[in-house]
Amino acid sequence: MSHLEECRSQIDALDEKFAALFEERFRIVKEIIDYKVENRLPILDEGRENEIIKKNTDRIEDEDLRRYFRAVYQYMIEVSREYQEEVLSEK
Repeated sequence: MSHLEECRSQIDALDEKFAALFEERFRIVKEIIDYKVENRLPILDEGRENEIIKKNTDRIEDEDLRRYFRAVYQYMIEVSREYQEEVLSEK
């Protein structure tokens, strides 16, 4: 196996884990949706979203990668909010 193939194999393994974690995260998001409905809370909690993004971005040790991780995390939060809105529109 070439070095490139080995690297791709490693990325595939990480992507598999990422996909499972993504699904797990969104199952929990669904529980949050139910809580927000029961307690008449808004979908958007900008302060909480900013807190989550900062906390997780600060976990990245490589400063060169931090801004890229921040962008990915911001997008994931945006997608999470879209998912919440979609689920709520179906209720």
